[in-house]
Amino acid sequence: MTGMVTGVCKGYSLKKEWPDFKAYEDQVIEIERASFPMPWSGSSFEEEINRDISNLWALISEQRIYAYICFWMFDKEIHILNFAVHPQKRRQGLGICLLMMVIDTGTAHGIENIWLEVRPTNGAALSIYKKFGFNDMGRRKGYYSDSQEDAIIMALDLTGNTVLSVSGS
Repeated sequence: MTGMVTGVCKGYSLKKEWPDFKAYEDQVIEIERASFPMPWSGSSFEEEINRDISNLWALISEQRIYAYICFWMFDKEIHILNFAVHPQKRRQGLGICLLMMVIDTGTAHGIENIWLEVRPTNGAALSIYKKFGFNDMGRRKGYYSDSQEDAIIMALDLTGNTVLSVSGS
């Protein structure tokens, strides 16, 4: 299948190309709605798929999406926009696997920093980001319009990092 890389996360294929997004849209939206109080729409994902700097990667098993990450890669940075794992597959390493692949890609392409925003109440995400060495760089006041909750701005410095490599894990 076009855009698929096998052997990346045990039992899953990595999908990077989306000429067939409509065939997967309901699955992505199901995960999105289960994961976020303000979920993206299908058209939001389509806009990102069509943006030159944007990447949407998904872990798939038996034609079913179980995790995805959407990020921009430009100049010397990556900005993670959206990252979620199906509720039934959480705490099984899928999110860690995707994040490691993004870090590996950044390192291989000379990226210096990875940036993201996260809700202070999203303990699971904060735990993963801290485990990978992301640092709290500040706040965006009232960033989330549904709750007026601030966003924590986090960054990971990739200068000097080596490729983590998740092949065969």
